[in-house]
Amino acid sequence: MYSLLIWSLASATNRSGFAFTPPMFWLVIGIVLSAIELLIIKTQPQRYRFYALMMGVAALISSFVLWRGSIAFQFDWANVMYEAFDWQIFYWMGISLALSIWIRPVFIVRKKFEIPEATEATTISEILSGEIGMVIYEGVSWKARNEDSQGIAAQQKVYVLRHEGNTLIVIPDRLIRIKG
Repeated sequence: MYSLLIWSLASATNRSGFAFTPPMFWLVIGIVLSAIELLIIKTQPQRYRFYALMMGVAALISSFVLWRGSIAFQFDWANVMYEAFDWQIFYWMGISLALSIWIRPVFIVRKKFEIPEATEATTISEILSGEIGMVIYEGVSWKARNEDSQGIAAQQKVYVLRHEGNTLIVIPDRLIRIKG
């Protein structure tokens, strides 16, 4: 299959015999960049992963577009290889940038911050029933809403049930002690 592809890329010229054409150049660059990414993926920090793969895929797309363009428009590669090579690089860089911005984030696994259930906090101010006040949670002050039917006094121990955006949902310590 690969020999058929290379033969068709090489034969997309008006010259007889084998010629190293721009689609073949971009095909080789694409395969090399993709292989580099797959070989060194574990050694890279996560923020630098998949850039070489995106550049490799962009080179493969450039190769395909040049190959299909040569068949559709039947042009001589001598003009494209030397006089318009800067446009090929510009096109490849544009595709690489687009893939890096829109496709690369799909492959990055990000850790989501989750507040563990039923952790302790201390109120800073009094929090009335259903109202919002302030608590100290893990050394940082947060907005908190009281889920109990009674108010919670200042400097009282509370438990964090969940969070809704940047607001913690809390209940007083006495409810946990009664149930437990």
